[in-house]
Amino acid sequence: MGMDFTAYMSHNFDSAKLLNLCEELNENGSRHAFLSEFINLNASNENQKWSFEPDYIAGTSIINGPCEITLTFSEHVCYFHHYIRWISFLTHQETQQALRGVCFDLMRILNADFVIYVPDNATIESEIMDFLWEDENRDIEYIRNWLKVKCGEPKEKIRDIFKQYEFYWESEGYFVDLFSDF
Repeated sequence: MGMDFTAYMSHNFDSAKLLNLCEELNENGSRHAFLSEFINLNASNENQKWSFEPDYIAGTSIINGPCEITLTFSEHVCYFHHYIRWISFLTHQETQQALRGVCFDLMRILNADFVIYVPDNATIESEIMDFLWEDENRDIEYIRNWLKVKCGEPKEKIRDIFKQYEFYWESEGYFVDLFSDF
């Protein structure tokens, strides 16, 4: 089983604001800035509508969009998930720039200060997903501090997470993106 790309960022949107965001995304369609990179990769999804689904059991809300974009919102954190493989994000500059572009635009929409990148499973860093659900419901600073205590300082470059060995590779660490190069 492989690992997929995930990103975490803060937000302060309530359910009404999330529903409005979903409606705005539907009104703007594929013209929304952060979709352009994905539409280029999968133009058949260009007209897919955004949908808003509250998950009352987990205490989250989900916005699903075109090109398999999934945004899961806890009370304090937005979890952006995409099926693009984690290894592609770590090693392919084009894929990395496209995903960072989406995260940058989402970060601005949600008024977040930074984005944290970790894989969706199979590493200690991926355990931060547990902090989204209702029984934990932590904020992004708690998550960032947890990562620092459990996993050390963030990597200086995204590429530094990728560790190649003779017959396999590993994901080791996380990255906090401040977008200083944007």
